[in-house]
Amino acid sequence: MGITFLKRPKSKQFNLKTRYYDPEKEAQKKRMRIYDRVSGDYDYDPKEMRNEIEYRWGLNRESNSSFNKRYTSLNRILMTALILAVIIAILVYVKIS
Repeated sequence: MGITFLKRPKSKQFNLKTRYYDPEKEAQKKRMRIYDRVSGDYDYDPKEMRNEIEYRWGLNRESNSSFNKRYTSLNRILMTALILAVIIAILVYVKIS
């Protein structure tokens, strides 16, 4: 072993921890959190507040979209009936004249 004036640092050891992502397990955890929210056994965690807000907004968005779809289809039916009524009225007027 020799004498050195400038000691070179050792390289940092690389330690890779393996992580596995299981989408089914994540979906199950999400369903359990939703079930706990609905059943009332849920304690709010500040870290999960964002998820809670997204969940609530998602429910609101879905209900609004179903509401809009229902009235959009109702409007189409009414417009079709109105157009048919106008066409029939024109045909009746032409036959009488």
